[in-house]
Amino acid sequence: MPRTLEQAGGFLFGLWMALVVLQPIGTSAQATTDAPIANLESVLHISINDIRDAQGLRRLERDPALDAVARAHAQDMATRRYLAHETPEGLNPPERMKRAGVSGFTLAGENVGTTSRLDPNREIVVAWMDSTAHRDNILAPVFNTTGIGIARAADGSFFYTQLYAAKPR
Repeated sequence: MPRTLEQAGGFLFGLWMALVVLQPIGTSAQATTDAPIANLESVLHISINDIRDAQGLRRLERDPALDAVARAHAQDMATRRYLAHETPEGLNPPERMKRAGVSGFTLAGENVGTTSRLDPNREIVVAWMDSTAHRDNILAPVFNTTGIGIARAADGSFFYTQLYAAKPR
């Protein structure tokens, strides 16, 4: 507790420094923690498209609206610690898309996964390609649009959601 006017001034100056000067450091730290996730999403998109290219399939275009739905589902799974295509309330991928206002698709699919490995994208892509149902989504010629969402749980594990959609061109 400051006992003099000088000590009170020093205290207030220190408080001001903490609130005003150091606040941007906290803000940039948040941006930094989001950057690796966005990078993982971009690299996953490239990896999936490389697999499709190797099979002579068209590349999937990312759709920001589908990204938002995928991110919300990945975050929900990470927060509530479940891994499923349906939420605990029973919402499936097309229902989640419709609730988010995503329309105009004729078919939808979804891959989900979780990992705590050091190279999470590699782990997820290998697992998806080793699974018939997930591989079928990745290689479905009808899909032309995708949304990708990755979230990190409190324990450091990653939760992945990739939506696939067929939209008329």
